[in-house]
Amino acid sequence: MAVTTHETETRSGQAARAARDAAMRRWRGRLARIARHAASVIIAVIFLVPLFWMLTGSLKSNADIFKFPPSLWPADPQWSNYPRALTYIPFWRYLGNSAIVSVCTVLGTLAACVLAAYAFSIMRWRGREAMFAVSLGLILLPFPVVMIPLYVIFRHLGWIGSLAPLLVPPFGAQFVTPYFSSALAIFLLRQFFRSLPRSLIEAARLDGAGNWTVLRKIVIPLSRGPLITVVILTFLTSWTAFIGPLIFINNQSDFTLSLGLEQYQSSHFTAYNYLMAASLVFMIPTLVLFVVAQRHLIRGVAFSGLKN
Repeated sequence: MAVTTHETETRSGQAARAARDAAMRRWRGRLARIARHAASVIIAVIFLVPLFWMLTGSLKSNADIFKFPPSLWPADPQWSNYPRALTYIPFWRYLGNSAIVSVCTVLGTLAACVLAAYAFSIMRWRGREAMFAVSLGLILLPFPVVMIPLYVIFRHLGWIGSLAPLLVPPFGAQFVTPYFSSALAIFLLRQFFRSLPRSLIEAARLDGAGNWTVLRKIVIPLSRGPLITVVILTFLTSWTAFIGPLIFINNQSDFTLSLGLEQYQSSHFTAYNYLMAASLVFMIPTLVLFVVAQRHLIRGVAFSGLKN
C-alpha cells in the first residue's frame, strides 16, 4: 500500500511539473508572438510616417510645410495642389515615357532571361556551369563600372538623347541598374527551372518535343510565380530608375517621370507641395502592383531556392 501511495504521489508530481512546463511554453509562445507583432508595428510605422508626411505636405501651402511645430494635418487641405502639380510640368508626357520604358524593359528582360535561364538549367552543353558563374558574377557588378562604357557605346550608335539606350538593351539581357539586373532575374528563373520534375521534360522529349516546345508548353506554364516576381522587380526598378535616364537622355520631351520631377526644383524656388503631390501620384502604380502581386512575389523568391 505504501509503495502504491508513493507511486501515485510521484506520478502526480510529474503531471504537475508537465502542466507547469506546458503553461510556461504557452506563455513564452504568446510573448514571442507579441514581440513579433510589436516589431512589425514599429517597422510599419517607420515606413508609413514618411508617406503620411508626404500626403499632408501635398495638401499644404509651400509656407505651411516649414512651419514649426509642424501640424499633422492641414487645417485647410488644398486639394487643388494635385491638378496644379500635374500641369506644373508635362506630367502626362513624362508618365507615358516612363510607362513605355518600363513595359519594354519588362518584356525584354522576360524574353532574354527566360531563354538564358532555360539554357542554364534544362539544356546540357559544354561550359554551361562556367558561363553561369560568369553570369552570376554580374550581380556583383556595380552600375558605375559599366556606366561610362555604355555611354561610349550608345554615343557611337547615335542613341544618346533618345529613349533607345533604355528600350533596346533589355532585349539582350543587358538590363543593369544599381538595384536589379538581368543576372539576378536569370538566377531566380534558373533555380526554379531546376526544381521542375525532370520526368515531365523527358516524357515530352520522348513524344518528340523540342526545346522550344518544352519551354513554351511545360516550363513557362509551371513558372508563373517566378515570372511574376521578375516582372514586379523589373518594373519597380525601371519605373523608379533615375541614373540611367539622367545620363542617356538630354531631350526634355523624352524625360521619364523620375527625371521630370526634378523640374519642380530650381535655383530660386522649389514647389515642395507640388513635388509631394506629383511624387504620390508617381508612386500609385508601384503600390498597386505590389499590393496585387505581393503573394506571387514572396512565393516566387521562396520557391526559386528549392529543389525537388
